[in-house]
Amino acid sequence: MTSQQTTSSRSKISTRDLVNIGVYTAIYYVITFLGGMVGIVSPIGMFVGFVLSTIIGGTVIMLFMAKTPVMGAMTVLGLIVGVLMLATGHFWGCIPICAALGFIADLIVKAGHYHSRTHNILAYGVFQLWIIGPFAPLFMNTTAYYEDMRSSMGAQYATQMSQIFTPLVVAIFVVILCFVGLFGAWIGTKLIDRHFAKARLVS
Repeated sequence: MTSQQTTSSRSKISTRDLVNIGVYTAIYYVITFLGGMVGIVSPIGMFVGFVLSTIIGGTVIMLFMAKTPVMGAMTVLGLIVGVLMLATGHFWGCIPICAALGFIADLIVKAGHYHSRTHNILAYGVFQLWIIGPFAPLFMNTTAYYEDMRSSMGAQYATQMSQIFTPLVVAIFVVILCFVGLFGAWIGTKLIDRHFAKARLVS
């Protein structure tokens, strides 16, 4: 992806855009899911898993933005991610949170006329704030959150996690993930420039 892409933006989501949304959402979600799975080994591993998945996901979303320059693409992607989170046992609020942040990301990308590297990078960083969604119940009722975890993951795991994942730590971590997202997206633009643009996979 070059700083001034030649891909034309579109006003409506086409069939091709829907295919792109499906494909890239699947790739992005699998990467995020695998990152979260690291946390099963140990709660501290969740930090590492989400950081790695955010960095790797940056390339996926930058490529998605380059190939799908249309308003609503990130909103739909976010909505699907939220639904998938609910389907895998997470808080229902992930759906509106992911969709809302996808919409904000859409507005940012649109403000850059879909050709601004800076806007696209910023949009991904903001979108990554959706990670707060699965943890939202922790802020609403910390005791109930860990009681539920104790029944599903065991007492030892819940105790270890409650000692690390306090509401303040989670809030700080999500903000850090936003900045990690900026870094991951920047790496993504470099990889696209080096590999995909030269191969004419993106214009």
